Amino acid sequence: MNPKVIFIDDEPHILKAFVRLFRKDEIDIFTTTSPEEVCQLVQTENFALIVSDQRMPELEGTKLLERVRDLSPETIRIILTGYADKDAAIESINQGSVYRFLTKPWNDNELRNEVKRAVDEYSLRQENRRLQELTLSQNEELRDLNQNLEFKVKERTEKVTLLNQQLKQGFIGSIRAMAQLGEMHSSDLGEHAKRVTVMTGQIAKQLGCKLDELFQINSAALLHDIGKIELPENLLSKPYEKLIPAEQRQVQNHVILGEKIAQMVPSLEKAAVLIRHHHERFNGSGYPDGLKGDEIPLGSRIIGVADYYDHLLNSRASSHQKSPEAILESMGRLTGTWFDPKVVSALHQYLFPKEQQSHLHKYFKDRTAGNPPQEAKSQHTETVQQQTRDNHPLNEDVDVTVEQDRHVRPYELILGMTLSRDLFSNNGGLLLPRGTVLSPKHLENLKSLSLANPISDRIFVSPGVTINETISVPSETSLNAPVPV
Repeated sequence: MNPKVIFIDDEPHILKAFVRLFRKDEIDIFTTTSPEEVCQLVQTENFALIVSDQRMPELEGTKLLERVRDLSPETIRIILTGYADKDAAIESINQGSVYRFLTKPWNDNELRNEVKRAVDEYSLRQENRRLQELTLSQNEELRDLNQNLEFKVKERTEKVTLLNQQLKQGFIGSIRAMAQLGEMHSSDLGEHAKRVTVMTGQIAKQLGCKLDELFQINSAALLHDIGKIELPENLLSKPYEKLIPAEQRQVQNHVILGEKIAQMVPSLEKAAVLIRHHHERFNGSGYPDGLKGDEIPLGSRIIGVADYYDHLLNSRASSHQKSPEAILESMGRLTGTWFDPKVVSALHQYLFPKEQQSHLHKYFKDRTAGNPPQEAKSQHTETVQQQTRDNHPLNEDVDVTVEQDRHVRPYELILGMTLSRDLFSNNGGLLLPRGTVLSPKHLENLKSLSLANPISDRIFVSPGVTINETISVPSETSLNAPVPV
């Protein structure tokens, strides 16, 4: 909006001259010969400037501008006169009633420049006033914040602590809820989700994911099939390839349903996105959005690999159980098309640590060739001990050599095996101490516990026990209760 300027003079032709002079400038010109009209205007509208003649029959310019100052203090005031009234000029300036004192006849350029400077001065004063009011308001807010800072920090800390506790409790509750809902709709759904969560977390660690990423990825892995609770049970019980296209589309919709369910949980918005895309394929042939390559979130790529691996490992469709080696070999043929190569590589490293394998291979090769020199044998044992410590799930200080134990997976545990290291659940709870000889009761309890609290697959036992051996198994070793997940 253009600034407004009033020109007052008792000669109409002078007022017309002002209008002609400023017709191209971006200001709104008001002209009048009446001092009373000037007083009325400044009370109803905001004027940036008033330019008044000094010698007027009704009221002198300096007296008029004094009244204007009282009615509208922010309006800039200029006197324009044809008389060299030095005393009036000094008096009006000293009293602060005028901004400038100009004489007639005027120079057009000089008058235009003075008017523009006055208008700019008015704009600067208005902006300065606005900033002062803003500063005052902000200072008041800062004063209130400082006065209540300690209380607010304490209150916010309590809220954050409570939210964190609720989040942890909700995460634990989600596992139990998933197991219950999975049992209602499919007896395998809850167990599958827990196994995939454990495997996903290990793969993500192999790939160097940070803690906040791990939380979202693990949450998404736990809930990756939550959308299936909306599906009819008959669809879940049939192999996917045997469903008709309409049924397949209905099953595929579980990722979108899962995303919507996860979005209702505070702080799981990122996990919801991972759930949506965990059936995307690396070459873009997956669903629901046909993403490919790095367009697919890393967490989704990890969950997809773990999901596929677990389905093959624990599938009831096959008459015999597949080995991890065979599954990895079949997944290798899909690497680069369905699966991200680096994720499959991380899964392989997790299942079969290369460094440990190389140490074992070299050790048994040396034993086959004959007893190595004592110094070399001692050096090898120290190397394997260090490697074992680095790979231990809890990174604890364990005193184990390669001669004392071997690594087995949970499904390879058999009656009579002796634990050469403490056995922990996946979250660090002690299940059995080292030296325990596995009895039928132990095996039964471990199987039951794995349904609610998956155990680490880094299980170490003393060598020499085979499945055909008949062993007298002591049963007095107690099974410690696991720490709840």
